[in-house]
Amino acid sequence: MIKNTWALAAAAALLSAPVAAQTDIGNVCESIPAIAAEQCVIVAQAVDAAQPQLGILMAGGNPTLGTASTGGVRLGLIPRVSLTGRINVVGARLPDIREEADGQTDKFTVPAPAVGANLSVGLTQGFSVAPMIGGFGAIDLLGSVSVLPLSLLGDEFGDNAFSWGAGARVGLVRESFVTPGVSVSLMYRSLGDVRFGEVCSGSEVAAGDNRSVCSTDGDFGEIEFGLDNWSARAAVSKRLLGLGLTAGVGYDRFETSADFAVRAPGPPVGTEQVYRFNEVGVDNDRWSAFIDGSFTILFGSIVAEAGWMQGSNAIQGFPSTSDFDPKDGTFFGSIGARLSL
Repeated sequence: MIKNTWALAAAAALLSAPVAAQTDIGNVCESIPAIAAEQCVIVAQAVDAAQPQLGILMAGGNPTLGTASTGGVRLGLIPRVSLTGRINVVGARLPDIREEADGQTDKFTVPAPAVGANLSVGLTQGFSVAPMIGGFGAIDLLGSVSVLPLSLLGDEFGDNAFSWGAGARVGLVRESFVTPGVSVSLMYRSLGDVRFGEVCSGSEVAAGDNRSVCSTDGDFGEIEFGLDNWSARAAVSKRLLGLGLTAGVGYDRFETSADFAVRAPGPPVGTEQVYRFNEVGVDNDRWSAFIDGSFTILFGSIVAEAGWMQGSNAIQGFPSTSDFDPKDGTFFGSIGARLSL
């Protein structure tokens, strides 16, 4: 009885203990002096905008370029395999955190590339729901690897980043002479750390909580993060005489624990301080749409893809006079070659 009483008391104490508030990108700048808060919000907005754009660069639209049809299996248990090499490109847009001209935050744009490969392996054949209408419930296993060659974009970017992913696609209808291919898929992807900007290239002297003084010049913002991505896709495809068309919609969930820094006026007045923030939570959800065109000869296909991802509202406090508008969507595209066996 006494042991049970102590156990209940301990549980009550744990439940009543205050839980530490998780810092997120929307309120992190409230902890620094007002004189530096505006520039801090600009850098925070750059983190919030960069995360989903890098995520869609890694994920792209269709997980298997040029088709929505599941592969299934052939000759008993031998699976059908599809291997795709692809180059993804995103028209990335960010608030320019490298410099600030007369209080006006410019927009920084760059075509960001990713080079990768996708693998699809048929796991189950599915079954027919009517004559010549089959593939319902067929399952393909999906895998992906890619590299983001960010070092090619300029000195303000860090080292190249690598990503990997795994998931599955479930067929609703397998493509045939009379029916299109229809499927849904879910994949998880992970991207290593990326970096943009550098607030201090020299040494820093601590000047208080998360605050320091830098001995050299630098950008007014610096961001660094990796990300996790869950991407769901629904697509339909049809081929005729070697020409194929695929259309689909996507929903992505992006999660990040970011480090960023801002170089801003003091206090004291007349000085510049560096404020650093670590493990700031950034979560974003985005809808997207894509369309693929393909040309197939025997077992090989050449594919091009174009897509668009929605934007989002600005972080509270982000200047409305900025050239960068977070509500604008992001265009992305891919080219690739697929070998199906």
